[in-house]
Amino acid sequence: MKKKTRFLALLCAFVMAASVTACSSGGETSEASGAPDASSAADDTASTPDEGGSETAPVSGTITFLSWNNETVMDPVLQGFRDANPDVTIDLIYAPPIQDYVEKFQILYSTGEMTDVFLTVAENKAAVLDNEIALDISYLDIFDHLSQKNIDTYSRDGKVYAFAPDGWYCGVLYNKNILADNGIEVPTNYEEFNQSMVTLKENGVQPWVFCSTNLYDPIQGYVATETISADPQYDEKVNNGELTYADGWTKPMELWKQNYLDAGMINEDALGLTGDQANEIFAFEEAAYMVGASWAPAALEELNPDLEYGMLPWFGTEDGTAWMTGAAGVGWSVNKDAKNLDGAKVLLEYLTTDEALTVFQQETSGILAVEGIDFPLNPVLEEGYQYFLDGKYYLPATAWKYSDALGNNMTINTQEIVAGNMTIEEFVQDMDDTRTELDAEQ
Repeated sequence: MKKKTRFLALLCAFVMAASVTACSSGGETSEASGAPDASSAADDTASTPDEGGSETAPVSGTITFLSWNNETVMDPVLQGFRDANPDVTIDLIYAPPIQDYVEKFQILYSTGEMTDVFLTVAENKAAVLDNEIALDISYLDIFDHLSQKNIDTYSRDGKVYAFAPDGWYCGVLYNKNILADNGIEVPTNYEEFNQSMVTLKENGVQPWVFCSTNLYDPIQGYVATETISADPQYDEKVNNGELTYADGWTKPMELWKQNYLDAGMINEDALGLTGDQANEIFAFEEAAYMVGASWAPAALEELNPDLEYGMLPWFGTEDGTAWMTGAAGVGWSVNKDAKNLDGAKVLLEYLTTDEALTVFQQETSGILAVEGIDFPLNPVLEEGYQYFLDGKYYLPATAWKYSDALGNNMTINTQEIVAGNMTIEEFVQDMDDTRTELDAEQ
């Protein structure tokens, strides 16, 4: 195992910006590559749950569990496990996201007191994988029913190290009545979408409402449709120095400038708007489009219960290419050196059951990435759900090597471009300069 000083450096380098999309905080995952390897369980020194999910003998003792979901959320989720294992005590250690959790994780690992079960998240994933903290759980049956993107997010070299049951996604919310009143069919591709914005503007209708902290969302969409769609390993290649941000971000930036800035869809008015104000403008039908994540309907429908709206993906220039913004949720991991390894593995197996996942979804209102489990889903979100299950979603910050620095720069620099103080070429150059400078400090 690598030295713990390496772990501390990784944590410092991997803290990401809290503000992601839709003028508020977003998801909490990272990108990785790989797929489940059912044979890898043979290397485990402790007994594994029976293949196929058959019942396992009750376990006993104390299982320690570091979570950023508190007892109010987790106690109902864990009750079924407690009922089946009456001799087990679960010691739930709560640390709220994001920074408090990362700091608590760091302290526990550094002092040799890491819990039996813990969360792997964007901000500690590199440390968990590089230091081989988590157990390979590729043998779990749940991976036959989980979105491949959720599997890949916490995989390395064909082995899975965390189970992430849910996630979130974000796209373009559109007002059905405004489009219809202007003779616009719901767009189905890049050309139709851009033309709809032009038609609305020509008719004196405000096409878009952005707030100051989500001006970059169309850029993220274009990075997905133009760059990641063509090369899923692009971010990995940038992180290892094989490619640059200029290679993959120049075209998306040019499309953003052409379709949003030059066309007048984004202007300096957005710099003075908060997320709440943007929600009000869209909810009260003063704009046709806005960025909206899977948590947006709750706020919008509270403002206007009669709002008729839907959700579109980000359309790519190549016909048939469309992606959502989004990320897999945080993953449950088992400590490879857990003091109660058998108990931890049986607990994780329970967390993959329909019973546990149904309760978890009820408690968190998350978007499950597990096929075959029915759960309430706002009709608006149904339009984007298949993209989510198919793994057609992307969030640059979850793949960046220096998420904190690049995320902050992206927010500030897009504002500078809108204000006329920076060019798109300078934006992209700043991304590469930041990465180069941070690489040199390692």
